[in-house]
Amino acid sequence: MQSWEKRTVLMPSKPLGLLQDDLADAMATALHAIEAREGERRGWDRPARLFTVHLESVDSRSIELRMVPTRSWNDRDINPADALINVARHLPDPPECLRRREYADSPVAGAALMFEGWARPNDRELTEYEQRAAEMGLRVNHLAPDRTETRCVYGVDINQQQFHVFRARGEEARVYSSSEPGSDASATGSGLIPHALNRIAHALREGHRPF
Repeated sequence: MQSWEKRTVLMPSKPLGLLQDDLADAMATALHAIEAREGERRGWDRPARLFTVHLESVDSRSIELRMVPTRSWNDRDINPADALINVARHLPDPPECLRRREYADSPVAGAALMFEGWARPNDRELTEYEQRAAEMGLRVNHLAPDRTETRCVYGVDINQQQFHVFRARGEEARVYSSSEPGSDASATGSGLIPHALNRIAHALREGHRPF
């Protein structure tokens, strides 16, 4: 991990206040800041990036990112979601009763994947073709005439809290978390990517190198 590129992002002086758990709220705030600095500020049409997040405490004034080299997790240059799933395929699931750990007491605070893609409006029904494609596991959002270009950051911390930063091009970013009361599972990104990140974050928490 020492050879991975390190980047620093300033932590906002005011937390998002999205979550009651201070530790989880610090991670949500950090991922929101990372998307703004490493995503929106650097511009669109960027490759997917997988990285670990390092925070000493809820009062940290900076966030350290360690970028996982692309060759270590997607050397075949396939869809980043598929590449991430392949990495996590042989990693064990975290135990159901996981003891909460402070970020300062772990090699990492969490792991995250940032990538761009296409989304369809949530306020319309799936077409028959989209429904059939979804049932077969096919990706067809890029074919929709009303598609929207998006940037997503999926993150999981060492306590298995899930986070999702979502930005449609030209709009403000929105942040969701599985810790948020009444959270919508579809908004927080329940699915294969968070599940893969769950396994990767836990492996890193335990001092293993999954890459």
